[in-house]
Amino acid sequence: MEEQTIIEELIELDTRAVDISARRKKQLAELEGRYKEEEKKMLRDYTSQIEDETKKTTKKILQEAQQEVDQLKLNTKEVLENMEREFEKSLKKITDEVLKRIFDISRESHG
Repeated sequence: MEEQTIIEELIELDTRAVDISARRKKQLAELEGRYKEEEKKMLRDYTSQIEDETKKTTKKILQEAQQEVDQLKLNTKEVLENMEREFEKSLKKITDEVLKRIFDISRESHG
């Protein structure tokens, strides 16, 4: 083979190698770009899922807390009603006793 032909073939091989290298770099850059986009999408999805779960959990906790508050109000109302009934019974007993003593004293003095 002639020296000129060998040099031309070497130049052609070098050019093809440079082209192949450039295509590989371009492909790697595209892959990296797709990877980064997919990573961003996954992060957005996970963030959205976390926000949804947080909202659901918060709503559930608030509902449970409201149920407890409602139950406490009901229990407190019952206790207050019981206390009021007991107070009225005691007041009636005391009033009856006072009236009885007044009448007893009145009878003793008149009679």
